[in-house]
Amino acid sequence: MAEPSVREMAMEAVDYIRVRTHHSPEVGLILGSGLNSLVAHVLEPVIIPYHEIPCFPRTTVAGHYGQLFLGRLSGVMVCLMQGRAHYYEGYSAAEVSLPVR
Repeated sequence: MAEPSVREMAMEAVDYIRVRTHHSPEVGLILGSGLNSLVAHVLEPVIIPYHEIPCFPRTTVAGHYGQLFLGRLSGVMVCLMQGRAHYYEGYSAAEVSLPVR
């Protein structure tokens, strides 16, 4: 059996997320360790740990919590990635970029 494509893996992650929230984000932000506190301002948050999302890489860097926040921030529906995986953590470029897709 062939390995799934990056597109197929991204769609599997999207399908999982869509089942867990009614939010439809207009903006997505990847938060580095200096912006983690921004999630405290999200209204009606749905929080999904990366390890629950199929195909999502896990982050191992200190200060990168590995959670997806969906909700309202300053009146805008957002998707906030609290931390991200890095190429130097041993992931391929396709794996690191999958959450953005």
